[in-house]
Parts: sequence; C-alpha cells; structure tokens
Amino acid sequence: MKLKYLLFPIVIINSGLFAYQNFHGCCLASDNLTGWAVTLDSIIVLKTADGGAYWQEQTNSAATRKFFDITCRDNLKAWTCGILGEITYTNNGGQNWTHQVQGLAKYATRIEFIDDTLGWTVCGDAVVGKTIDGGSYWEQIFITNLPRMELYGVSFVNEREGWVVAGWPDSLYANQGWIIHSSDGGFVWDSLYCSNGYENFFDVYFFNNTDGIVVGGNEQDYAPIIWKTTNGGNSWNPYSAPANAFYLRALDFVDSLNGWAVGRFGTIIHTTDGGSSWIFQTNPATTTLFDVDFSDVQHGIACGDGIILYTDNGGQTWQIGQIEGIAENTEASRLDAKELRVYPNPFQNATTIKFQIPSRVEPRCETNTKSQTNSNSEFRNSQSEISLRIYDAMGRLVKQFNHLTIKPFNQISWFGKDDYGRKVPSGVYFIRLETKDFSTVEKAILLR
Repeated sequence: MKLKYLLFPIVIINSGLFAYQNFHGCCLASDNLTGWAVTLDSIIVLKTADGGAYWQEQTNSAATRKFFDITCRDNLKAWTCGILGEITYTNNGGQNWTHQVQGLAKYATRIEFIDDTLGWTVCGDAVVGKTIDGGSYWEQIFITNLPRMELYGVSFVNEREGWVVAGWPDSLYANQGWIIHSSDGGFVWDSLYCSNGYENFFDVYFFNNTDGIVVGGNEQDYAPIIWKTTNGGNSWNPYSAPANAFYLRALDFVDSLNGWAVGRFGTIIHTTDGGSSWIFQTNPATTTLFDVDFSDVQHGIACGDGIILYTDNGGQTWQIGQIEGIAENTEASRLDAKELRVYPNPFQNATTIKFQIPSRVEPRCETNTKSQTNSNSEFRNSQSEISLRIYDAMGRLVKQFNHLTIKPFNQISWFGKDDYGRKVPSGVYFIRLETKDFSTVEKAILLR
C-alpha cells in the first residue's frame, strides 16, 4: 500500500464533554423483536422493534427517577425499577407508562415477574418489594434478621421459592457478598452463604428448587465468579470461566442448558451445558456490560456503559445497536457540544463514529419543494466538501470514507481496517471530520 501522509499537524480539539449513556437494564420479548433498555444516567427508555438493531427513545412521563432495570412479560407489558425504589409500568408496549410506586428503598436494582401478576424487586439496604396484582400494590419487606446488604439479583421458581444475591460494586469491603433464600414468597429470608473476602454476587438463576447458578466477581482482581448448586444453595461448587473473562454482572438462561453471562471489559460468555463449561463470545464492547436478556437460543441483547449489543445467532456474532432519539435536554444529544464522537473507545474489533455538521456550517442541499418543506431532508455533499479520514500516529492516511450522505444524525462503523481491507495494528488513530468551513479531530485507541 502506498502511504499518504497527513499535511496538517495533529491537534486534539476539545469541543466539549459528551456523557455516554450507561445502559443498565434491558429485556427482549418472546416475539424476538420487541425490547427495551433503560439508563442509569437519565430518565430515558429506549425501545427496539427489530431485535436490537435500531433503538428509539420512548417517552415515559410517569418516571421521575433514573433507572436500574427493566423486565417484560411480552411485547406489551413491561416494568422499570430504579432510584428511590420507583417502579413504572406499561401494558401497551410503552405507548403509555403509569407510575406504580416510589419509596421502596434508596434504589431498586432488579425486577422480576414469574407471571403477569406475581413479581419481586430487590433493593438496597436489604429491602425486597413484592406484588401479587401486577404492581398495582407493592409490599415493602425489610430483611431485619440479616445485615443491611445491597441486593442485586433475584430468581424465583414459583410463588414461594426464591433466591437473592448481594454485593457492593467498586468497594473493597470484606464480607459484602451474600446469597440468601426464601421459602415463603419473599417475606422471610435466611442466609445460605456470606463471603469472608472480597467476593460480590450480582445475579442468580435457578432452574428449579435445587439447581441454580450465581455469578459475580472478586473486587481485588476482577476475577469472575461462577458457582453452581444442586441442593438449593446449601453448598456451592465453583466453575471456571474463560481466561479472558472478567467480573460478571448479569446472567440469563433460556432453558436448562443455554445461558449467557456478561461483565467487565466487554465480557460475554456462553454455556450450552447448564453452566458447567463456558466459552467467550467476541463482541465490540470494551466497557462494563450490566445486563443480558435472551428471548430464545438465537435472539438476545446486552447493554452496558455506552453500548447496546444484539445477536440473532446465539452470540456467535454481536453487533452494535444504532441509538437515535436521545432527549434534547440530555448531554448525549447536545449536538453542538461535540460534532464528532467515537465509541467504544478504546476498542478491539469495531467502533462507531457518530458525527454531525454543526449548525453554523451551511452545506449544499438539494433544492426542491420536498427538501424545502422537510426539516430532516438529507444534505448531500461531494467528497471535496466533506471528508472523514483516519490517520495513524505518524500522520499516514489509513482509511477514508467517501460519498457520504449527510443526515441530521450520522453514523459509520470502522472495523479497524485500512482502505485495502487489511487489519491495522494496535495503536492510536486520529479521526478527522472536515468540510470547507469546519474541521475537528477525535482520537481513537485500537487494542488488538
């Protein structure tokens, strides 16, 4: 390849801060198409109608607090939970949301329903919420016989038998990991295990009254934890995770064999034998993934810090969902604050480049009646008027994107390859967006 050299000095332009959304909870309905994701940074609900490839903001006027989690029974009924133990509900696919309760605890971290009426939410300070009527009324249950633990995962197999796990992320306190059990529907809880070290447990899944799995991590070295029980949790056996897996935050099974767990640094692992052995699934994420949900063995979504992923082949390939419609009053949509965004960054296999032409620049547009009356008409610029190019740290041109069609929101994926389709090595790269009257540069770090 003949290298072309950058003819301008490399300057990192600080064009403002951009807060990527921390997508903390997600769910995918049994139709394999309808799904939701919620954020811990703002009162935003995103919905997909195509299995996770494309996401749009959905108004939830009932919510007043930020979210931790969301669950759904089908493509119509869904519940959110979050700060101050607030829970909202929709029965029409999110066209309308209603406020069910607030004040259960300082926060509600997970929510689960085993049918349309019977559900639980687990909270901070050892509080459990329970409903038997779909959430019209939530009962607040204080676990007074155990320490004030931070509850993070819940699994009920019927109206009586349930398990909850506890941890305290990003803290180096010993004795903070707990596994507890209830045999009366969540009113009375007994301890099955308490860590004497730095173990945290973040999710749990029970197949029946005896067989279950918990996942978590060690706060000292971010090592993943996978434990299984065959006697209802009276004893636990550790199982190995892949060598490149880290600290696990969420778990989901679609049957007694097929399950997935996600965690730090883009960890996604998959089991086909009920959790006895796991394989790592390569994906574009490099940040922490907080939740995963599969509707069947093929279709699933996962979400985390600044990213939503989807798969339609059981996780053999994961792709980044396109996110549009972030509310205008959030930092994520202040378009003039950052005209060029790269995420994830650093990245391993692929990164998404989002950009816009700032309002002060007037690109040439097609002038016809339709374009004059439609504020969202596409701007079309020639390559000489707009360019998006990627350079290495030596200033050599690596990749250029030509014949760009400019829209109000623009997104391009870069898979770490040059113009000849060859993988480029690890290192620092500079992405330059330029028009006749405007230019900006963003740094990207590739980690192979």
